[in-house]
Amino acid sequence: MLFLRVLGSITVEVDGCVVDLGGPVPRRFLAALSMAGATPVSDGVLAELVWGEDQPRQASGTLRVIASRLRSALGPARELLQRSGTGYLLVVPPEQTDHGRFTGLTTDGVRLLTAGAPVAAVRLLSEALALWRGEPWPELDQDLSPVVERTRLVELHEVAVEELAAARLSCGDHTTAVADLSEAVTAAPFRERRWELLALGLYRSGRQVQALAELRRVRELLVEELGVEPGPALRLLERRMLDHDPGLLAESPRVQSVSPPGQRPPLRRPLSRFLGRDHDIGLLSELLANERMVCVVGPAGVGKTRLAVEYCAAVGAPVDWWFVRLGDVNDGDAAVTAIATALSLVQYSGDPLTLVCRALMMQPGLLVLDNCEHLVEPVAHLVMRLLAACPELRVLATSRQPLGVDGEHVLILEPLPVVNGESDGDDGAAVRLLFDRVRAGRPGWHPSAAERAAAHDICAMLDGLPLAIELAAARERAFGLAGIAAHIRDRRDVLGSTPRGSLSRHTDLQAALGWSIDNLGVTGRALLLRLWPFEGGFTWQAAAATQPDDLGAGVLAPLASLVERSVVTIDRTATGTRYRLLETIRGYCRDVDTDPQATQAAHARWVRTFVAEKSVLLTGHHAGEAYRALAAELPNLRAGIAYDLAHHPAAALRTVAALQFAWSVLGSIALGRALLRAALDAATDATPAEQAFGLLGLSIVLFHAGDADEALECADDAMTLLGGPADERELWLHALMYRALALTALGDPPTARIAVDELVAEVDRLPTPDWIRGCAQFGQGTVSLLEGRRSEALRWLRSARELSADCGHLWCEGMADVVLAWAILADPDDTDGASEALTAIDRALAVFARQSNISDALGAVYAATYALLVRGAPDQAIRLRAAALHHSARVGADPRRYTQFAHPAVVARMDRLLATELRSPEPQTGREMSWTAIIELVGAVTRTDRPELGAGTQPL
Repeated sequence: MLFLRVLGSITVEVDGCVVDLGGPVPRRFLAALSMAGATPVSDGVLAELVWGEDQPRQASGTLRVIASRLRSALGPARELLQRSGTGYLLVVPPEQTDHGRFTGLTTDGVRLLTAGAPVAAVRLLSEALALWRGEPWPELDQDLSPVVERTRLVELHEVAVEELAAARLSCGDHTTAVADLSEAVTAAPFRERRWELLALGLYRSGRQVQALAELRRVRELLVEELGVEPGPALRLLERRMLDHDPGLLAESPRVQSVSPPGQRPPLRRPLSRFLGRDHDIGLLSELLANERMVCVVGPAGVGKTRLAVEYCAAVGAPVDWWFVRLGDVNDGDAAVTAIATALSLVQYSGDPLTLVCRALMMQPGLLVLDNCEHLVEPVAHLVMRLLAACPELRVLATSRQPLGVDGEHVLILEPLPVVNGESDGDDGAAVRLLFDRVRAGRPGWHPSAAERAAAHDICAMLDGLPLAIELAAARERAFGLAGIAAHIRDRRDVLGSTPRGSLSRHTDLQAALGWSIDNLGVTGRALLLRLWPFEGGFTWQAAAATQPDDLGAGVLAPLASLVERSVVTIDRTATGTRYRLLETIRGYCRDVDTDPQATQAAHARWVRTFVAEKSVLLTGHHAGEAYRALAAELPNLRAGIAYDLAHHPAAALRTVAALQFAWSVLGSIALGRALLRAALDAATDATPAEQAFGLLGLSIVLFHAGDADEALECADDAMTLLGGPADERELWLHALMYRALALTALGDPPTARIAVDELVAEVDRLPTPDWIRGCAQFGQGTVSLLEGRRSEALRWLRSARELSADCGHLWCEGMADVVLAWAILADPDDTDGASEALTAIDRALAVFARQSNISDALGAVYAATYALLVRGAPDQAIRLRAAALHHSARVGADPRRYTQFAHPAVVARMDRLLATELRSPEPQTGREMSWTAIIELVGAVTRTDRPELGAGTQPL
């Protein structure tokens, strides 16, 4: 039989005889395998453990030679050294190893001591220590070998030394115990348990003065060397000695250092149903099955504690777990005490952390630490100590920020979805939770359509936070869902208080949010309170632009800290990295902001600067990027402009006018028209140029909305204010362009020709940007079409498209192709012309995709319907036309404004088809089409792939 000794230099005995293992290399080989236990060690890991950085060139081959020689040396036990996959395995049962026997004897000895059998404990612990010849696996480099098993054995040895002394004291063998402890405190002077036992042994030996002297000595040692006072066990022992407590002479020290934890207290589990977290429970189960440290992270009220409770309830008896609530704990020492209490160790003397480590070392399981966010540093150090001392222990923490421990796996718990992402607008888990809690007070209740819509609004405003949703449900009987939805944006007191028996330790939502925000540092809190005006999220650059002057040089570190603390979330649906505040946190920050006016003003200033920077790019090669950036910030633009309308109307007018191209491109024509009119009415102190700028912005928006008469009137009024091109030539050129567009849309060829000629004359008079020159050529093409000069029109439109493409003016490039398609549709029976028109539309859609231009893309789709009609696909034409009209109405655009360029016979043919197809299902089918389906339909006809509109486009 083989017996393996690793406590000290490695030794192998076969049938009682010591085997000659050879030199240091085979000894390291065997040591590495024995440390791994029953786990195979791959050739790569084994080579690193055996040779370190000085590995031979053919390490695998050399390992085979070493293994062969060791098998020969082992003789009849050679089969225990096995090849497994790409590594080696040493198959030795624990009872045939000194470290296995040492572990078993120590465990049994401590258990007997705890059970009140100190004599038997002395025998087993003495036998265990007799096996110890030195530190385990000295052959292996400290930096290369796995430290977990070595650390466990070393700690277990220290425990055995202390518990043997405790057992001897219990047996009355004070002399031997004091002698052993005197050596033990010298060997490990910072282990307080040894000093406690030494002082107790001296006291019981009648040397009370020396016992007190030893306690003073350890205090001086700890203060001078470590800067800390002795722990509670030593302080209590000293007080008892000074008080001459008679219990010290008769009482045996009860030690629970490495005994298994006691009966865990029953888990407090809410009676309400647990909804919407099946995926999270599954993910948490998978993580804890494979990882030792998992932290569930999320904002206040998201349900972290409930998830941990439900997981423990789900795993049940097969897994030992202990649930520790740290919400009311104020420091690290109290956290250790709370863990000791959960392990039923509070009745035992000794350092609580040592007791906890020893207890969990003996009984592996799951330690759940709930609500760690206010104790991140001490809990992190505590977890590292526990994981190092207890190799089989797993830790599950819940916190609003990760602990930052090496090996930590973070499960971010997201709010419940308001709608079901797997379907089209069905109730998500948040709404189902609200309905479930309402039914708790109204059995048999079923929501009406209005109540369902109100429920969606409530859950959206409450960010899908389970705690907030339950508090809203508590007030349904008083206000109804419609009443709650009406007040919840501005009146958080419409929410109820936390019900009795809830896992939340906070009385209401405000308290839960305050717990997160009030614990922030000065810098983080100052930054956070400047973020609440942002709607729809923000970039870090936007956050930096609105920071208070005293925040410091950087915003990235405090912003990252807010994300880590689950106060700011990352918007993972955006194409770039964006951040946002949950609506609940926004409302709280707005309420506690001591200077909300300054905060809103900073946000509005950023909006002005942002628009000014992006608007100058809208007619060049960076237009697509600028439009996508503006689309992402559209909610913020609305908020900033609304503030300026009330406080700085002239600034608001400049901003909304600078966005004159963006309102139509982003599909926000109705919004742009309303804001432009409001700004023109409010900005009574604006300069004539600023008023003209606003009128021109309104003119182009009205043109896209199909109101050519009013667009023309606004352009004329702007020209009156400007008086001529002398001072504001670019505005004058805009006015000429918009007049020409409006007159063209009105179908007045002579007047439109005059307007276009005026524009061309001004363009030719002085150097002019190419994008305006391309617009002038586009105007010449459209007027030539009105005049019936088709060949000339096609030439001008193609020239405008090429010039616009060269200079990066995407709108004119795309619209030139759209009008070109209309111009090509001259013959109602020319299918080849229809194919050419669809090719032009294909190019236009590609350009509008780069621009994120939804309204003009729908105009191109509308043109495609007539091409499909000519191609002989009437059903598809009717369906596509209905889709284009329906979605254009939703964004406020009129796709029919270019129909005048089509051949009258083609238009008449469409009218006749519409008259005969009134009862066809195609129009309804078209109105239900998504943008992707529209593009696929166009692509199916042209047999080319169609791009989807770029990121940032408003959804249809």
